[in-house]
Amino acid sequence: MEKTKKTTKNRLSDYIQKFFSLVLKAAIWVGVCIALNVALLYFCNLLFGFYLKTPMGPEFVASNPELMETIAQLTRLGFEVLSITLTLTAFVICLGILAACKLFFLTRYITPMGTIGRMIACALPISAVVAMMIPESVPVGGWAVAYGLSIFPTIVIFNICFSIADELLPEADDVIAFFQKKENPGKRFNDRR
Repeated sequence: MEKTKKTTKNRLSDYIQKFFSLVLKAAIWVGVCIALNVALLYFCNLLFGFYLKTPMGPEFVASNPELMETIAQLTRLGFEVLSITLTLTAFVICLGILAACKLFFLTRYITPMGTIGRMIACALPISAVVAMMIPESVPVGGWAVAYGLSIFPTIVIFNICFSIADELLPEADDVIAFFQKKENPGKRFNDRR
C-alpha cells in the first residue's frame, strides 16, 4: 500500500513537471511564431511594394481590385495584431484537433510519420480548418487569402501542439478505465488479452 502511494505521487509529480515544461515550451513557441510571422508579413509587404513599382504592378492593381482592398485592410489592421490573431487561432485549433486525435487513438498512426510526414499529412489540412475559423475581425477577403495567411503559423505551432496532445492527454480507454469502479471484479475495458 505504501509503495503504491509513493508510485502515484511520483507519477503525479512527473506529470505536473511535464505539464509545466510543455506549457512553457508552448508559450515560447507561440511568441517565436508571432515574431516570425510579423517578420514574414513585413517582408512580403516589402516585396509586394517592389512588385507594384514594376511595369506589371499597375496592371495587377487594375485587374484585382478586391485583392488590393483586402491587402490594404490587412495592412491597416497591423501585422502585429494579425500575427497574434492568426497564431492564437492556429494554436487553439491545432490543440483541439490533436486532442480529438489522441482521444480516438489516431496519434498512434501519426507519430511514426516523422516531422515532415506530419507536416504534410496533418498540418496542411489543419491549416484549412484554421483558415475557416479565422475571427471575423480579420478582413481576409476570400478563402484563398485566409489559407495563405494560416499556413505559416499552423506549421510552426503544429509540433508543440502535437507534443502536448501526445504526452499529456489520455486516450479513450484511459478515460473509461478511470471512471470504472475499482471493486468491479469483471473485465475492465483496457484489459488486453
